[in-house]
Amino acid sequence: HRDHPERVFELLPSTDEVDDSCTCVRAEVALWRGWGHARRSETVDEATRALHLLKESQELFGSICDPVGRCWALLGRALAYDALDEHGLMGRVLDDAASLLEQLQDAQAEGWLHELRSRDRTETHEGRTVDPTTAVDGFIAESREMQAVAETIRKIQPSHSPVLITGEGGVGKRLVARTIHETSVRAEGPVEQVSCDPTQQEEPLEARLFGTSEDRSSGALLAADGGTLVIEDVDALPRSLQSSLLRVLDTGTTPPMEDREATPVDVRVIATTTADLDARVEEGRFRRALRNRLRVISLHVPPLRERRPDISLLARHFLDRLRPAGSALVSITQPAMEALLRYNWPSNVRQLRNEIERALVHVQSEPAPTIDLDILHDSIVEGATQTRSSQTQEEALDAILEPDQTLSDVLSRTEKAVIERVLRACEGQVTASADVLGLTRQGLYKKMKRLDIDASAFQPSSEPAPTT
Repeated sequence: HRDHPERVFELLPSTDEVDDSCTCVRAEVALWRGWGHARRSETVDEATRALHLLKESQELFGSICDPVGRCWALLGRALAYDALDEHGLMGRVLDDAASLLEQLQDAQAEGWLHELRSRDRTETHEGRTVDPTTAVDGFIAESREMQAVAETIRKIQPSHSPVLITGEGGVGKRLVARTIHETSVRAEGPVEQVSCDPTQQEEPLEARLFGTSEDRSSGALLAADGGTLVIEDVDALPRSLQSSLLRVLDTGTTPPMEDREATPVDVRVIATTTADLDARVEEGRFRRALRNRLRVISLHVPPLRERRPDISLLARHFLDRLRPAGSALVSITQPAMEALLRYNWPSNVRQLRNEIERALVHVQSEPAPTIDLDILHDSIVEGATQTRSSQTQEEALDAILEPDQTLSDVLSRTEKAVIERVLRACEGQVTASADVLGLTRQGLYKKMKRLDIDASAFQPSSEPAPTT
């Protein structure tokens, strides 16, 4: 692995091999996932000790650091810290080395080990290693929703057909578009990106897309010849240019301009939008034929609140990506991670990235940087609390609802419980209970009859007077 230090080391053969460029603890139950190079002088003793303890099936706590301070930690009989992808710790903590455990206590180690052990690795048509948990390289996703997106990307790798990507702002439509290109048969070709958002236009959209009559090659369409053209916010494309784009898709040629004839062009179009194109078509603001042509392949990227399993993955990824090189590892406390998981993220992945970057600025100068609730933005903590309150209400409702019950059944059961509680408080007095419930005496009697409630059951039992 000297040529590919970023590769994953999984369940390595039993041997004590240690070289100068990359030191790995190799044993039957050892599992390493690391990136970079470690100095032999700092690691040989640790590696030898690790191998010995693992062979003896003893518990182990150790760490290995590279010249720039990036560290791997080996805790227990099988664990690794991924310094490249920030996937966190994998394995069960078996020792009580307090200094490092304080930094790593919220890494959710056991779950990661289970995931990595159960992960099979397959080969794509290009011979690249692909993780079926995410289906395509570069994807950071654990949720079923995003795994479905990744699986679709994998299936359409041989295709040249147009793609329409929908989803809210900040969900990662640009990443999906780029991944489609990079995993497709057009990956070696160019990729050009044009936004139809009028607030982002420094020059006329027609010129940016198709060039000018004087210099057609200046347009993104011809620049993407042989590759992919990504058109963002396609719903904002003016109707006059919608016709031109439809011509490109139908004929494979550039639209004619003044005295210049159409030019053949080989390009795959990927369009993204946050809008409901069906509604735009019905409103007459978007051409039906263009919508149909664009969505030969359609992908919807769900909002982050609908794929919460991805939040912790993304948070740790951004922690590593945004952390200055050589700086100390940054941990997230369990309460802070729970707040991130509960928050609804109206601006999705983009907002999560910004929050992690903001939090890093506040803690990176500390000796043992830790992101806790007091570091997170107030709106996230408050929003997480509101979400938890809503979840509690839903849980309470689930407790009320029983299998195969109708709404009428639930209402009758609830109404009976309320009336019985008031009758108990009023010691079975119907008139007093009716006043509390805001009903007439006759109205309460009717409900009691319908719900089979006996007021006498709530009256104090009369005891016989003592005899003298």
